[in-house]
Amino acid sequence: MQVKYQDFNGAGNAIAGVYQQQWVELERVLTAMPLHLKASDQAGKQGAPIFDPVGTNQHIADGLVPLGWQEKIAIPAAFKFLGTDVDFGKNGVVVEVQFSNYPFLLNNTQRSDLFYRAQTVFHGAPTGLVIIVTKAGMFPSSNSTLYYEQALNQLTALAQHAAFTVPIRLVGLFEPVGGVQATWTDYSAARYSRTVGTRGLRPFIITNGRAGRCKIDPEIMLEDL
Repeated sequence: MQVKYQDFNGAGNAIAGVYQQQWVELERVLTAMPLHLKASDQAGKQGAPIFDPVGTNQHIADGLVPLGWQEKIAIPAAFKFLGTDVDFGKNGVVVEVQFSNYPFLLNNTQRSDLFYRAQTVFHGAPTGLVIIVTKAGMFPSSNSTLYYEQALNQLTALAQHAAFTVPIRLVGLFEPVGGVQATWTDYSAARYSRTVGTRGLRPFIITNGRAGRCKIDPEIMLEDL
């Protein structure tokens, strides 16, 4: 996939310094990852390809953990009111993969700021940088889920009013328009299931749609005719 990013509170300088290796590792995992798709269960759109957050999360974990990243790191008892865990961490860098409903971005931002101010250690060093990974708005997806452009607007407004101090790099996942080999997953149940029935690469076509959204269709192969 392709990535775009925006830095807040000096995140770029931090990454150019002590956190360069962590960023290089994450960027390589993200750019080597195929687009993950699944079938929609939304009324009127059943079966249509949409962004698959479960498959994407698993691919990121499969790439980062062998590089020494820890996943699902428990939040200290003093801050349990903020949730159960952070997604990934390594030597002072916390990565949050944010594909859920858009209001959760504010929670992730504010709790990350608290971890930064409190110098909370999740893996090897106090929290010094947070990277938030989101999908682009171009992808069809479940209703009300966060997308990069929306997150950018939210964080920009918060930063303008000094609502957080933690260095944050916001990352968006994109694909070029045209043909793409995407990982398609059939789950055991239409909604909320994480149990994989079948999974494999399939060809799709991404075409431009309205208001920055795209349409994704299976590519028709000669053997299908």
